[in-house]
Amino acid sequence: MSIYNKVMLLYGGVSAEREISIITSKEISKALVRLGYDVIEIDADLDLSDHISEHKPDVIFNGLHGTWGEDGEVQKILELNNVPYTHSGIESSQLAMDKHRSAELFIENNFNYPITNLVSINSIYKHAFPEYPFVIKPRNEGSSVGVGIIRNQEEKKRYLTDNSNRNEVLVQEFIDGQEINVAVIGNDKTGSIEIDPKNEFYDYESKYFDNGKTKHIIPPRINKNQLEEVEDLALKAHKILGCKGISRTEFILEKNSNQFYILELNTQPGMTPTSLVPEIAKDKGIEFDELINWILEDAGTNR
Repeated sequence: MSIYNKVMLLYGGVSAEREISIITSKEISKALVRLGYDVIEIDADLDLSDHISEHKPDVIFNGLHGTWGEDGEVQKILELNNVPYTHSGIESSQLAMDKHRSAELFIENNFNYPITNLVSINSIYKHAFPEYPFVIKPRNEGSSVGVGIIRNQEEKKRYLTDNSNRNEVLVQEFIDGQEINVAVIGNDKTGSIEIDPKNEFYDYESKYFDNGKTKHIIPPRINKNQLEEVEDLALKAHKILGCKGISRTEFILEKNSNQFYILELNTQPGMTPTSLVPEIAKDKGIEFDELINWILEDAGTNR
């Protein structure tokens, strides 16, 4: 029997990933109701502390995505209110969302990482870019928001026009190969999935709105030793960043060298019908409601 009864589910939020948070939290809410919890759904905003004081939940399920929701800011509010909450804490959330800082840690710990430069969006026209193709991605976003593979001058101009409101971006060498995602639940390597996206890469549309056109392949089309290696790497990354609860780490198996390159780690993976962590968990015999219940029971303070 659960130690919790009243669950506050945070959804929506103020980030570019608000829409995804709403979709993912609908699935979480249904599961919590099926599990018998008293669910209070809160469209999280800057008055979050007032909502917590008003409703006095036993536990908070963080269903937010993107900046403010999974970059340590909401976690600061939750810690101040001393209510148990799900997923990673302040520091690990900050590190995982900041692609530059997490990359520095990965490199220090001997992960392969694409050659990358951090530049301001205003100076990008003057920057000496690597050879085409290359990747531009925001320093602080999730769900592949604002990520572009740049293959020519026109695509570079289009990207800069569409993303002129951004501050800093990472300019990164393009690593060609299979994309492998690994889910970690707790301190166990849970499983892997290969992504064969309908678009050029596993972008925002492919993750959430492609109606099954992206292929999710379990187990990945790699050998047993490679599978063990990438899952060990994901668990290592999870621990290096100090993650709690679940995480999902993205890798590319570079086609010429057969080396795994880490791209990024997500501390609050999606829970939509096309999301990878629930799919990986199901392959391991963990049904969706069981996964949601585990995440909730893992909640705590001082994360």
